[in-house]
Amino acid sequence: MIGTFQQQLERCYKAYLEAIIMDRPFSVIVLRGQKNKPRSTADLQQAVFMFQQHEKNGEKKGWKIEWTDWSSRIVGKQKWVSKVIVETEEDFLYVLQKEKESIGFKDQLQVLLKWQPGIRNFLAQKPERILSLKSVWNDLQKVVDYLLAHDVTGNYTRNITVPVHTKFIEGYKPLILSMLKAIAPHRFSAACSSLEQALGLKSKPLLYMVRWLDKDMAGQLMHGMEFTGVTVDWLQQISWAIDEVWLVENETNLYLIPPRKNAIAMFSRGYAMSQLKDIPFFNKARIYYWGDLDEDGYKMLNGIRAWCPHVISLFMDEHTLVSHAVELVTQDAVYRTGLLPFLTREEQAAFNILKHRNGRLEQGRIRQNYIIKKITMIAG
Repeated sequence: MIGTFQQQLERCYKAYLEAIIMDRPFSVIVLRGQKNKPRSTADLQQAVFMFQQHEKNGEKKGWKIEWTDWSSRIVGKQKWVSKVIVETEEDFLYVLQKEKESIGFKDQLQVLLKWQPGIRNFLAQKPERILSLKSVWNDLQKVVDYLLAHDVTGNYTRNITVPVHTKFIEGYKPLILSMLKAIAPHRFSAACSSLEQALGLKSKPLLYMVRWLDKDMAGQLMHGMEFTGVTVDWLQQISWAIDEVWLVENETNLYLIPPRKNAIAMFSRGYAMSQLKDIPFFNKARIYYWGDLDEDGYKMLNGIRAWCPHVISLFMDEHTLVSHAVELVTQDAVYRTGLLPFLTREEQAAFNILKHRNGRLEQGRIRQNYIIKKITMIAG
């Protein structure tokens, strides 16, 4: 019972920190008594004792208690708490045992506001960061100061000569972007979704692993290299006469596909597969997609069908699930996806089974003889 009051005070702590940041005075906190009262005389005595342990008295800090008459068949006529009142900031911190923490919070806040007064509203959004980031604030300040003073357009993140290790920026990109927007909104638009966009930086190119399933084509076009990493920009410029493209979500599956004429296999990199939608030869080739048999896998399949309606899925049908009922596992994450309009009837049936069971079939659990048999059946 007393724990409920303390939990309510804990929930007031964030608002208290926000008030400090925004330089607002402490507001009196009034908590109402709970309906659930002690069930025995012993429980009552213990609860009253605990309430009185935090009660304000003379020079002692704490909360004030307003009592009310209460009577029950078990405990008879008694007094019970109707209100708990916390009048001052000192009382509030004493009850929560956060006096030392509050001092550290205020000291760090003053350092940050002296550095950049315009950061006040940003800090108030998540006041807990003032202490949780205490060990890195100094480096964050150095990075932000540098980016405000220098034009880094056209650089990669790792090329920026900031006075900290550039890996630091990689780890705190969203936070640095939010700070820049707060301090210099005239320079950094709220619409910017990435630090690269806000600063005009170059993005590290995303490489898609390609395996040539036709060794003759690999010899003619890639000097015999069976595997190579390629960018989307490069793929958009080439004009290969390719009949088949096999997109796989498990990189290991690149090695399971047997040799095929005029064909390549690509590791499609999850949701980054959407960047492949403007590849010219995709419009002419047969596209096979071998994704994970879980919620994300079917969402990706639905997504690729939106821009590549002729894609053919592999092992993502009801027959595969039924054939691997023993291998199907229940996952912790709950399915939340509703309509997937671009799935075929067989794919939708498989998805419904997985969703109903909250399950997934890991690609590594699909039997190898089943994989080889089905791939072999596909006409070359």
